[in-house]
Amino acid sequence: MGLVIVGLLFVLFRFDYTFVSANINAEVTMDVLPDFVGYLLLWFGLEKSVDVNRWFKEAHSAATGLMVITFITLVSSLSFLLEPLLNSPDGQIFAILFYVVNYLVRIGGSILFALSMIFMFMFASALGYAMQSQEKWFLCRAMYVFSIVYSALAIVYIVNQFINLPLPLDWISAGINAVFLVFSYFTMNKIKELN
Repeated sequence: MGLVIVGLLFVLFRFDYTFVSANINAEVTMDVLPDFVGYLLLWFGLEKSVDVNRWFKEAHSAATGLMVITFITLVSSLSFLLEPLLNSPDGQIFAILFYVVNYLVRIGGSILFALSMIFMFMFASALGYAMQSQEKWFLCRAMYVFSIVYSALAIVYIVNQFINLPLPLDWISAGINAVFLVFSYFTMNKIKELN
């Protein structure tokens, strides 16, 4: 259960740190809690729960896919560290690859957030079904509400990709995520397979 909670912290929250890079002589902003690490922890934490219900299995599969996607985006965001290599004749193919991935991440940033919200929908549904089978109705209903909220957030992030919505989506999702983290901690304590 500890791996799942820490993984959720990495996935749900973003703490940016800005520093000056000597390689490119510019300021670089990085997430101190990379999503890749979060999905890796979630993958390990959810591995023994895939038999609890089908939503845990779906969440585990989604964590696998998101782990690969966020690893690629993490490596591409660190491409500035490889600047001397990328400027060499042998490194041109990698420079092109990093450029393409960075471009796709930049134009598809909201889509990545939408994919995270879809994962959260699956995870909230898994917790809700586990509470339903144990007849813990308050936590079951709370997880049902969270699954609806995360579905709505996924749609909002996809719309935001094409129409820049005048909403503070980062603040809205951070508040929802903080409340969900507390509820999921208490819910996971009640699931024997996760302890």
